[in-house]
Amino acid sequence: MTLLRQLIIVIVALFTLLFAGSVVINVNNTRSYLNNQLKSISEDMATSLGLSLSPHMAKKEMIIVESMINAVSDSGYYREVILVDVNGKPLVERIQPAKVEGVPDWFVKLIPLETPRGEAQIMAGWVQAGTIRISANPGYAYATMWGNSIDAFWWFLGSSAFALVLAVFALRYVLRPLKAVEEQANAICNREYPIQDRVPWTLELRSVVGAMNLMSSKVKEMFKEQSDAMERLRADTYVDSLTGLANRQYFDMQLKQMTKARTSSSSNALLFIELAEFKSFNERKGYKAGDDLLKGYAALIAETCKEMPNIDYFAARPSGANFAIIVHDIVEDDVRSLAGKLGLALAQLKERGLTDIDSAGHIGVAIHHGQTAGQLLSEADMALRTAQVMGPNAFHVSDTKVTGEFASYSASRWMTVLRDVLSQCRIVLHRQPCVSCKDETQVLQYEILMRIFGEDGKLIPANVIIPMAKHLHLTQEFDKHIVTEALTRLARPENASVVMAVNLFPQSILDSSFTAWLYDMLRVNAGVAPRIAFEVMEHGVTDKLDALRDWVERVSALGAKTGLDQVGKGFKSFSYLAALKIDYIKIDGGYARGIHENRDNQFFVDSLVKYAHALDIQVIAESVENREEWDMLKTLRVDGVKGYGVARPEEWS
Repeated sequence: MTLLRQLIIVIVALFTLLFAGSVVINVNNTRSYLNNQLKSISEDMATSLGLSLSPHMAKKEMIIVESMINAVSDSGYYREVILVDVNGKPLVERIQPAKVEGVPDWFVKLIPLETPRGEAQIMAGWVQAGTIRISANPGYAYATMWGNSIDAFWWFLGSSAFALVLAVFALRYVLRPLKAVEEQANAICNREYPIQDRVPWTLELRSVVGAMNLMSSKVKEMFKEQSDAMERLRADTYVDSLTGLANRQYFDMQLKQMTKARTSSSSNALLFIELAEFKSFNERKGYKAGDDLLKGYAALIAETCKEMPNIDYFAARPSGANFAIIVHDIVEDDVRSLAGKLGLALAQLKERGLTDIDSAGHIGVAIHHGQTAGQLLSEADMALRTAQVMGPNAFHVSDTKVTGEFASYSASRWMTVLRDVLSQCRIVLHRQPCVSCKDETQVLQYEILMRIFGEDGKLIPANVIIPMAKHLHLTQEFDKHIVTEALTRLARPENASVVMAVNLFPQSILDSSFTAWLYDMLRVNAGVAPRIAFEVMEHGVTDKLDALRDWVERVSALGAKTGLDQVGKGFKSFSYLAALKIDYIKIDGGYARGIHENRDNQFFVDSLVKYAHALDIQVIAESVENREEWDMLKTLRVDGVKGYGVARPEEWS
């Protein structure tokens, strides 16, 4: 119950008590007054009538006496008029029932009036001839008392209603700052930190508003400090201090994660870049110029990669004048295009005055199709050595290619294949559980995985399909198919308690036509919307924070959950988490792999979990391969885990 309502109830109760008290006092006073008046009237009339009857009683003119008594009795003001002789024997007796008109019976019974009798002696000379006894009729007294009570009731009711209305408006005005405080507290819970500019004039409320403003500022500052501390920890551990790119430790971790992933396809690539004659450049120009050259090319790498639409990459400086770029889910044609652009960026180094030689460096490219990390590094290094003999700023792609029917498919052939897959629904859904760390029997959610088959029933690897779908701009068609299937299956009785996570491409949630379609689907399937979660990769959307925030709020308002996948893979500041109202995050698998033996990853995950939990965000770890990793993640208070060490995917029929 609200404070305003409680105060209104108290005010109404007080007014009711005051009204009841005033009515009781008023009625009692009126009754006492009327009793006295009735007694006075009875005595006065008895005295007056006794004096009038005395001469006639002395002459024994009983007809006149009786006529005078009848006249008094017929007036209606008196209930009884009785004339008795000296022995008490009634001579004339006129008794009328008490007339109470217009007054409820309950009022008469509740408030009885006394009807005192007035008496006067009738003399015949010096001798008593009799006694006249008169009792006033209480009907008029009841009518007067009832009328006064009704008038008092309506006056009090009207004045009380008026006073109550004024009190409500006054309380609303006075308590308005409390409503603002409530909204401010809810905003803080929703990861917003507003400050109230209007300070109430009530001293107590002014203190409350001041305390809330201070708390909001402190909470905002606390989360910022925690986010900054995490950034410093990550920078010290995984970032090259000179260029701002990933260092050797982070590069090795991500390369290991990519090559140990349980897929075998040609969708990932490793690019090695080496600046030419860097040692002699340092000797000629000095270390300051060398540092500027390294920082300049690191910036050019970032600019060049951003020119490639929707690529999933990260860049590193493993050592000296060497740079490395890992690109996920990309076809070979796009890899060659990226390598060519990076070669042109090498040529720009001289144009920008960062180097004094034409041949600034070379690029070697290796395509990943199941090799180990060592084999992939060796292929990229060999490709780099080949590029060095090809000419200034050249690149070379390793000749080792994927064999089989898919390697020879052209873009038009892939377009036909993918269109047929969608139209003929040759997609089989699998699901992999995410298990709670607190209760290993509880499944927090299932994540949907897709298996795609060709016309001959042969499985097409997902990591072959994904880069081609991105290259041919068909990602939204696949997302729509998966979302439709998930909502349809969640509506089945056997899935009544299942929570399903669907991965969406970043391009989809940034497209207005797709999001409009998704919102309509959630409205139509409102009954199952609370049991579906949508997640996107962190690095694909956090650059467009406003669009992401709007999408998260719209989806959450329709009942669905939202999450971010591969959190920590890039080098985004985690301060964005405080601005988003997401339900969970999934830590990139590179941090979970071997975490029981890696203190740096333990510190990082521990800090991220603390920060996320402070924002009421659930944390899930991916790529958990063994019990040792699982146990370490439990000690770090991770909420859930997913991976082959937890449970294998199963077909979702």
